[in-house]
Amino acid sequence: MTTIDEIQLIRFPIFTEPSAQGILRVFEALSMPFGVQRIFSVHANAGGLRGQHAHRKCTQLLVCVSGQVSVFCDDAEHTAHFTLHPQSDALLLPAGIWSTQCYEIDSSSLVVFCDYPYDEADYIRDFEVFSKWKTNK
Repeated sequence: MTTIDEIQLIRFPIFTEPSAQGILRVFEALSMPFGVQRIFSVHANAGGLRGQHAHRKCTQLLVCVSGQVSVFCDDAEHTAHFTLHPQSDALLLPAGIWSTQCYEIDSSSLVVFCDYPYDEADYIRDFEVFSKWKTNK
């Protein structure tokens, strides 16, 4: 059974130059923790809530590329909170973790890398169903 302890922060290279405006983050296939099957982005303003579900099979890597996003995680027994911003580590969410993302700043954005293609049957969108699923595993 997947637990909060299996969530990881993963560091990818960040490059800054004194003369440049901004930062460069590099995500190479060899440095990914899994084979990427799907990539999507989510954009929201302050107060926006996204996620609010778990996956049965899909592992996700969340990368904040603008603004600030709080990620609240639950394994049906314990909770954890992470704050992501453009210079923070990426957050690796294994399958079997309930996740809610709260967008803290206007124009905040996440890029999400997944090891599993989109499949609606993989989603658990009701927390009570999730809790029962975790108990029965």
